[in-house]
Amino acid sequence: MNEEKIIILMGSCSVGKDTTARLLEQEGFNFVVSTTTRPMREGETVRDPYIFTTNEEFEKLIDNGGLIEYREYLTTNNELWYYGVQNEEIEKDKSYVAVLDPVGLDGFKQHFKDVVVSFYMDANESVRMERCKHRGDYDETEWVNRLKNDTDMFSKVFIENEIDYVINAEGTPKEIFNKIIKKL
Repeated sequence: MNEEKIIILMGSCSVGKDTTARLLEQEGFNFVVSTTTRPMREGETVRDPYIFTTNEEFEKLIDNGGLIEYREYLTTNNELWYYGVQNEEIEKDKSYVAVLDPVGLDGFKQHFKDVVVSFYMDANESVRMERCKHRGDYDETEWVNRLKNDTDMFSKVFIENEIDYVINAEGTPKEIFNKIIKKL
């Protein structure tokens, strides 16, 4: 890697974005750690995979202009979770990989212009459901909610107009990683 790049990975739930990001991290990209107010899952720690905070602290970041981008997610239980990237997570002249949604991509494009390269990772629903069940946090009601959210978020028009590359993400993590590396 000899030039600054910010790789943005996006796609529907359980498509393998975080796993692919970690492989890119091993290749020398710095992983952008997002901040969230969602509860920590079993096996997660602070900064792996998120900086966990409260809604009150997140709202202070919003009010103080401390975020490159952020978005809200309303759960089926009507809990409001925030996700976003703090300004301090990105240093000049370094290459990064981030897992974001369309709002995040837009924020990064506005802040970092031509160094952003976006990938939409695509896999069929049955593959993604199996991945979600394997990771241990599958809940039928929440799954249906996430599928609807993904459909709303990743329209065909958005993918065609805003994404640099679409990658079939139904293979192994290493196969997906290799597809992305070939595009860089």
